[in-house]
Amino acid sequence: MPEKKIYSLSNLTQSIQNVINSYCNKVVWIKVEIVKLNYYSKSGHCYPTLVEKKNGRVIAELRGNIWAEQFKMINLKFRTVLKEELKDDMTVVIKGSVTYHPIHGIALNIIDIDPEYTLGELAREKAETIAKLKAENLFFQNKQTVLPALPKTIAVISVESSKGYQDFLNVIKNNTRGFKFHQLLFPSILQGERSVGMIAQQLEKIKTHAHVFDAVAIIRGGGGEIGLSSFDNYFLAERIATFPIPVLTGIGHATNETVSELVSFESFITPTKIAEFLLQKFQDFAEPLSSGEVKIRNETAWMFKEQKNNLKETARLFNSFTNRALDNSRANLNSMAFKIDSLAQQTIAAQKEQIQQAKRSVLLHAMKPLKEEKNDLSFMEGMVRMLSPDNILQRGFSITRQNGKIITSAEELQPEVLLETRFYAGTVSSRIEKINEKSEKNE
Repeated sequence: MPEKKIYSLSNLTQSIQNVINSYCNKVVWIKVEIVKLNYYSKSGHCYPTLVEKKNGRVIAELRGNIWAEQFKMINLKFRTVLKEELKDDMTVVIKGSVTYHPIHGIALNIIDIDPEYTLGELAREKAETIAKLKAENLFFQNKQTVLPALPKTIAVISVESSKGYQDFLNVIKNNTRGFKFHQLLFPSILQGERSVGMIAQQLEKIKTHAHVFDAVAIIRGGGGEIGLSSFDNYFLAERIATFPIPVLTGIGHATNETVSELVSFESFITPTKIAEFLLQKFQDFAEPLSSGEVKIRNETAWMFKEQKNNLKETARLFNSFTNRALDNSRANLNSMAFKIDSLAQQTIAAQKEQIQQAKRSVLLHAMKPLKEEKNDLSFMEGMVRMLSPDNILQRGFSITRQNGKIITSAEELQPEVLLETRFYAGTVSSRIEKINEKSEKNE
């Protein structure tokens, strides 16, 4: 019996390496999906997991190698062309060759990746998302929601430490007109694949309290355009398009809008622009009120001035009429005295009495219109003061609003919506604990 020839494992792996490196080391372009990049920051190398899928099932898988120098070059190309870094879950076309290592096994040594192909894939996915939303009649749905005239309660989705969020708060809180807003942060990352799920999750939380908020602001500040492809994702865009209240987007870029921005109620180039938009809504509401206030003051001043002038004219006419009456009476008396000097003292006394009666009659008739004008003026002045909002509030009354609307009946109240009550001195925000719609009058 012949003796068995035994090879060492290293002999076998060396033979495999020789065969593969001799016959399979041709450099080719291959379409693959990077499931996980496996980047090691310490060495700078990447060992991506590469797969091919068919109908959602993996039909081929291979490990790849991207050495540090090649990775720097490839990542720079992606940032320049695609505005994205190489990352997980990307479909790419790579340039490489098959290698075999006795310890690490078979791998695809990647020397280049074409970002133009991936750019085309992203554009195709974006176009498909838009077409699907339009086919489902969802594309313009959020644009048809109603933004209140005073959108003062805002749900914000952002990273608390981001510069964009801080810029938004600075503009809102330090506005020169002193407009007051209520904003609540729902923290979330806003780039990368994980951002899709986190933003959608926060939208669901806000949705359960949609009646409390006037709008949602999705704010992403800084970071350039890297990571924006998640905003073209159909799942996220559909959540924004179907949201029951207006969604405002300010994700900080200046090129083509993402699908999420296109379907939102309104998109802005920066978070600061969202804040300025909200302030302008308050300004548009406040200007007519200020004009009305000035008009009331001017009309009131004019009315008082007109009544004062009328009173002065009445007094002047009264004095003139009285003086003429007295002058005429004196002239008549002198004439009568000169002509009938011989008349008895009794006749003179009778004439004097008639003169006094005439004087009293003249005074009575002259004073009557003056008194009526004065009474009318006092009545109007009293009515203006009584109807003044500050006077009403000073007597202990208050004005309660909800969503900017003055509440006159308990039936108009909406549970869990903030109430704003204005007193003569100060304003109070409160929440409803109980509503008793039956008034004491009915009881």
